Amino acid sequence: MSIQLTSRQSNILAFIRARLDQTGDAPTLEEIGNAMGLPNVSAVLKHVRSLEAKGRLVIEPNRTRGIRLVQENDPFAADTMELPLIGRIAAGEPIFSESRVERSMRVSSDLFRLRPDYLVRVVGDSMRDEGILDGDLVAVHATPVARHGQIVAARVEGERFTIKRLYWRGDVIRLLPNSPGYEPIDPDPTEDFAIEGLFAGLVRGA
Repeated sequence: MSIQLTSRQSNILAFIRARLDQTGDAPTLEEIGNAMGLPNVSAVLKHVRSLEAKGRLVIEPNRTRGIRLVQENDPFAADTMELPLIGRIAAGEPIFSESRVERSMRVSSDLFRLRPDYLVRVVGDSMRDEGILDGDLVAVHATPVARHGQIVAARVEGERFTIKRLYWRGDVIRLLPNSPGYEPIDPDPTEDFAIEGLFAGLVRGA
């Protein structure tokens, strides 16, 4: 079995993986600190060194972006992944900050269609006819880019986090529910609106 990570280490590892998936480049220590809400670079380095000691990554010397992830050798771990469960997400606050992470969960990688970066708990049944139920944990692949017709995780009105299907035609953007009795969300251009990621799958009964 792999050595257990702390919640903070799991969050940092998830952020590094997300950045590598998105850009192909590892984040700097400063960028990790900004994402985690850690202003002290030496504290970030301490956590990254701990991850290296636990065999999760390698720090290449004399390189600004010299972090490389290590493939896990444990057969059980190869079929699973550790994901942070994110609580309420507010505008201007790092998604992976310690105050937002409820806990880390190890889940089967076979559940997901895209590589997920974190989990969020569904509140309500506005996507019931998509098979997404109240209390489910939705896995999110972190990206600000989405296409018309995809199910996205979006932030509207600054602090409201929602899972909806994206309608995007020309200058018209709507977030569409899929359950009777719910109205589409039409983000106001003056609001703090952002696509936070794509629906990657879900975990039920967790």
